[in-house]
Amino acid sequence: MSEQFIRVYKTLDVSEIKQNLLVYGDISGSCANCSAISIKLEAVECPDCKAKFNYISFRNIKSHLPKLSRVLGERPYLAIIDFEDYSRNLGKSKAEDLFK
Repeated sequence: MSEQFIRVYKTLDVSEIKQNLLVYGDISGSCANCSAISIKLEAVECPDCKAKFNYISFRNIKSHLPKLSRVLGERPYLAIIDFEDYSRNLGKSKAEDLFK
């Protein structure tokens, strides 16, 4: 039987994810913690703030599907975060903080 990627939903703290998230675009990534840009997909930590990337999110996951096996083969500890879910929940968290 061949293994395939399947979405799994899990309750996580968005602020914890943000501190350790590499957001990858078409050609390079950015650190969600400090907003450093031009980070390579192979980076283990942010070159600026030294945050360890435990999570990765792709702005357009469909264009990066072929890379997922390689990335997770090299770094099996990485968790892939859905970018839309992350963005929506981060916005919700910021809105809730306004009313505290």
